[in-house]
Amino acid sequence: MENNFIDKILNNYRWITLTGMSGLGKSYWSKVLATKGYKRFCCDDMIEDRIVKFIKIPNKKEIDIGKWMGFPFEKKYRRNENIYLTFEIEVLSEIISYLQTADPAEKIVIDTTGSAPYSGDDIMKQLKALSFVIHLSVSQDHQREMLEKYINNQRPVLWGELYVKKSCETEKEALARSYEALLVYREKLYKKYAHHSIPYSAHRT
Repeated sequence: MENNFIDKILNNYRWITLTGMSGLGKSYWSKVLATKGYKRFCCDDMIEDRIVKFIKIPNKKEIDIGKWMGFPFEKKYRRNENIYLTFEIEVLSEIISYLQTADPAEKIVIDTTGSAPYSGDDIMKQLKALSFVIHLSVSQDHQREMLEKYINNQRPVLWGELYVKKSCETEKEALARSYEALLVYREKLYKKYAHHSIPYSAHRT
């Protein structure tokens, strides 16, 4: 994200929501804004705290949420995906409630997860009504790199019905093909609920 765009945010927008796929820099830029006086809501951390309590792990450092959720072809995945989405809806609803009563002079940035649009049309429309929503987009050239990062360093990803394995494919082949479909689908959702989309070349860190 170019410095002049950061300056534009600081000069014009007090309540900001960052959306986009995991690993694109939402957390990085939300932390930059936090150094400028913005109160930061990190949805990843808020959801993880709830999951840790739910599965009764005494120490947050003892669990990797990405590995806990698993890949979409694992038996545990569907159950854990539903648990994650339940807490995501809860977290975003909590943030919306905060915004509805917050001091208009307060500066706020919301660092959403990549699956935020799955929380539902009503929640996303409320976020858009209450804050300036910025979508960090991904380039086609970067998609393969993102897939490799996901495979080698699992993040919690909600697939919905977009992971489909054909009889002629290995699980890894199906994952690669389905991930491309996931990115296309997600990009449409991010753009639908955003006020502004930033090309990858402008926001890459």
